[in-house]
Amino acid sequence: MEPISITNKPSYRINFTKMQGAGNDFVVFEKNKVQRLNGDQSIVTYEEISGFTTKLSNRKLGIGCDQLIIIDDNPNDKNAAYGMGVINCDGNIENMCGNGVRCFTKYIMDNKVLSKNLKEQLKFDSDDNIEQIIETKSGIVKTYPLLKHHLNDKEKDVIMVKVNMGTSKVSRLQCEVDCQIPKTLTKQSPIESYMYTIDIGLPYCSKLECVYVSVGVNQCIVFVDRNIELGYLDSSYGDYSKFSTINIQDISGIIQRNINGFVDIANVEFVIQSQQDKLENKVISRVVERGSGETLACGTGACGVAVASILKGYCNEDTESIVEMPGGKLLIQWDSNNSEIYKTGPATTVFKSQILI
Repeated sequence: MEPISITNKPSYRINFTKMQGAGNDFVVFEKNKVQRLNGDQSIVTYEEISGFTTKLSNRKLGIGCDQLIIIDDNPNDKNAAYGMGVINCDGNIENMCGNGVRCFTKYIMDNKVLSKNLKEQLKFDSDDNIEQIIETKSGIVKTYPLLKHHLNDKEKDVIMVKVNMGTSKVSRLQCEVDCQIPKTLTKQSPIESYMYTIDIGLPYCSKLECVYVSVGVNQCIVFVDRNIELGYLDSSYGDYSKFSTINIQDISGIIQRNINGFVDIANVEFVIQSQQDKLENKVISRVVERGSGETLACGTGACGVAVASILKGYCNEDTESIVEMPGGKLLIQWDSNNSEIYKTGPATTVFKSQILI
């Protein structure tokens, strides 16, 4: 089959895999295998890739995706086996992607990608004891492909992947950056370190009480019922049956424009919970991601939602919290004593192809 071409004079040839994790979709490829068509044999830079990202991610004229996930077999951190680059569909480089790192892990396993850092390579067809150590802009992330998980589906090319997402941290106000506020967020953290009331200024949303959590990427979590109770948010937002259609883009845009002085708020999550959900230790969430708009799921966002839900009493930490987003469910375990977070969810291969761009 001839490769797809979306420009008259292509400059690069890319072998890629289209993947998705809980509906968050990605174009995944190896950085050192991107070919320049002018004969230059050097490895492409992230800046070059960023330059053609909007073409690749365009859902009409390109492949279409929320983000690019780029695999580097020779990361800077020599304790890591691989490096992961994340570029939003608007071309901006992101710190991390919780759903993307699961797809990254599956790609490594499927394609048996060797690491230039490892003296002893991974056993790709082994049992569930495989650990991948991945360098991201947010630091080291460890993943565990669950090759024997009961929810794996060979026919649909799905495996479950567990991810050590690191520790939950406090998002910071500009004026607090140099203050001696503990960065790690636990259940013992003072409420003023993670909960704020911010001005929104819309007819149907005057203010919002928000929980700010950093899980590699900074999250702002809005509990809908609490804000209706405070009189900040119009009561129409509390209709459980219409939660999937309410307008969250405008409010999220105001928060992401940083008008309240926060440092780098990337994603905004709106959360609801029915009585039945509470019995199941579950919350329902929608997310607006910086640079991508509303997406079907967000892994770091689901972690932030779970942490905030435990802090606010919507979920308990004795068992996994279920965060259900439009694209599916993610299982989150948070140890509020050491603040470590584990996330388990699916990684799916959609198709493989080649593109000239």
